[in-house]
Amino acid sequence: MINDPTRPQAVPSTLENGLLSGKHWHTRIKVIASRIIWAKFRRRVGPSRADPLVPWTIRVTPMTHFRQSGQRDPRRRRVLADLVLGRAPGADRPDGAWGRSNVESRSKNYGEATFLDEQLRLTDLIPRRIGVYAYLFLAGAAVVAGLLALHGSAPRLAATMGERAVAAFDLGGNGTLAAWFSSTLLLLSAIGCVLVYTIRRHKKNDYQGHYRVWLWAAWCWLLLSIDRTAGLHEGFSGMMIWLTGTPLHGDGSAWWMIGYFFLLGGIGTRLALDMREYRVSLALFVAVGACHAAAIAARLGWVGPIDPARAVLLAEGARLVGNLLLLLAVGLHARHVLLDAEGLLPEVEDQDPEEEPDDEEEEYEYDEDEVADEEAVLFGHQVPVRPPRGVRKRTASRAAAEKKPAASPSDAFTAGMEAAENRVGRKLTKDEKKALRRRLEKQRLDRERRSA
Repeated sequence: MINDPTRPQAVPSTLENGLLSGKHWHTRIKVIASRIIWAKFRRRVGPSRADPLVPWTIRVTPMTHFRQSGQRDPRRRRVLADLVLGRAPGADRPDGAWGRSNVESRSKNYGEATFLDEQLRLTDLIPRRIGVYAYLFLAGAAVVAGLLALHGSAPRLAATMGERAVAAFDLGGNGTLAAWFSSTLLLLSAIGCVLVYTIRRHKKNDYQGHYRVWLWAAWCWLLLSIDRTAGLHEGFSGMMIWLTGTPLHGDGSAWWMIGYFFLLGGIGTRLALDMREYRVSLALFVAVGACHAAAIAARLGWVGPIDPARAVLLAEGARLVGNLLLLLAVGLHARHVLLDAEGLLPEVEDQDPEEEPDDEEEEYEYDEDEVADEEAVLFGHQVPVRPPRGVRKRTASRAAAEKKPAASPSDAFTAGMEAAENRVGRKLTKDEKKALRRRLEKQRLDRERRSA
């Protein structure tokens, strides 16, 4: 039954007035009795009046009946209607504000702000075309070649322009063009790792949470970016020399190399394992490790020319190339993860051959005769022992069946033909016999293959 909000309800106004006045005691008794009867009637048919805030009144059954007196009844009916109709209070606004209409939520300066739906997302910063990465590599290689050329011509330029004019061309110092370019590459790599993390953490089958390594990698590349411009590794070497009192490799530069080896080795290994699904980015990441290893070896004097100037040129050049390859590896893997999330990657078909059915496991059979003989030898008399649970008992009929020689194909065909004729109640035709022979031959070959 649905109440009509426009129809006035039958409320005993005269009795209410008599109750409020309180002049006659018999009037009070009548009012109390009428209230009891009216409450029972309302409990049967539902609420007495409709809520003007709800389009229609929902009939309340005894299972969902609320207290019908007090000032909170309209709110309770309104909340119940919102739950049933599927519109929670404040659901129209993302901030959950109460009592505000859609007209009031419009901005005075921007209106409905429909342009926000057309704004770029964070993942739109990832290039989707391979050509963009090729242009990026060529541009980065050109910048690296230019920095190496400027460093090589710095002594000749310093003779004419002064040392302060060419100080920005030094590859090994802080605050130079090479340091700025290397720091920028590392910072962009950190941003790329964050983009991969935002997509990778939604992968369904990553139950162990391997995606978190991308966040650790982002912090690591950010630390290296700051270190390239601020020279934090020199302060770390000085602190270790002060704590241990032992400078390693002369000036103590081996201390920060050892720290970076454990930091980059741990994070790099986990990152390589997560990048193995895309071989291009994995190969570039391995090349990054090779470039930085060559840079450290050239700095220590293990490889490269004996001239210190050329050793710095080789070490810093390898470091710049390694940082450029790192940005390419992170960008390509971010593209791969994004396309995988959007379902745009081509499906890779399994090239594995058809799996042959596993050989049937041999089942242990319980032979009472063998057990009785062993018990007679051990105990001098036979002790009844039941077979363990799940072990088949070897019977005489099964043992006799095992001793029989295997039936020939002709015998099997004859037996199968007789069984088929008995089942259909007539003799088989030539085509049916040929089909039966082919099927029996196929079954025999399958059994031989499984037994082999």
